[in-house]
Amino acid sequence: MQRIVLFLCTLWACSTGAHEQLRIVAAGASVTEIVFALDRGDHVVATDSTSYYPHAAAELTKLGYFRQLSTEGVLAQNPTHVLGAAATGPDAVLQQLEAAGVRVIKYNHPRTLDGLLGMIGDIGEDLDATANANTLKLQVKHSIDTVLQSSAAAQVKGKKALYVVANNDRGLTVAGSHTLPDALFSELGMHNIASSLNEYKLMSNESVMQANPDVIFMASHFGSDQAAIEALCAHPAIAMTHAGKQCAVTPLSSATSLGLSPRVADTLAQIVEATVATDTQQRD
Repeated sequence: MQRIVLFLCTLWACSTGAHEQLRIVAAGASVTEIVFALDRGDHVVATDSTSYYPHAAAELTKLGYFRQLSTEGVLAQNPTHVLGAAATGPDAVLQQLEAAGVRVIKYNHPRTLDGLLGMIGDIGEDLDATANANTLKLQVKHSIDTVLQSSAAAQVKGKKALYVVANNDRGLTVAGSHTLPDALFSELGMHNIASSLNEYKLMSNESVMQANPDVIFMASHFGSDQAAIEALCAHPAIAMTHAGKQCAVTPLSSATSLGLSPRVADTLAQIVEATVATDTQQRD
């Protein structure tokens, strides 16, 4: 896992003086969750507005969206470190933080399960928590393997899936290749009907109907209540598919299905459960 260090020290502790003086601003939900999972949450003094897990992170001072941090807001927390997702910025703010003596580290956005394990290892190394990182990686890998090796997971192989991010006047925005939903479907042996698209793109009604997904998932920020589910099922293209006719639409947490976290196995299990239930319903 490649990471970008904007301020280098000869020793890990040079900017902190001592381990107990470590003060972290965490930017990006995945980064924040990993820091807490590595038992470094007590050192986090503030997070960005996307970081609401675990509960302790939700209660911390919020510094706005991680792409739009302010120098004053961050420095007011007297941090020794800013650990952020790859898109953390703006760059001018990060440079000002660097000039003020803050160690700023950005982590590339992982889009595979191996990438998640690498990110855990990198953050563990940067926070002198390598042993904790190794333990967490084993736990995450075990939980993933448990789902993938289950009898239920065997039933979803070959199923056609679609992940909808948004629905507006221009059409359905879906997860194509090089996205986390695509990676999750691939791990389960499912077929992402939008894989011919790159990243998050509009998919034509004709393409959706022709691909005819067996099951559809939607990002929770787009909608998660019954009204949102029924509205998507009534979409002209969705309504003509196997999934639409059964209203086989399942909301997935945007935090864990659009951004990798140590809870990724829970998302895989949700996909499996929903797909098996839909398959049973269609057979009945």
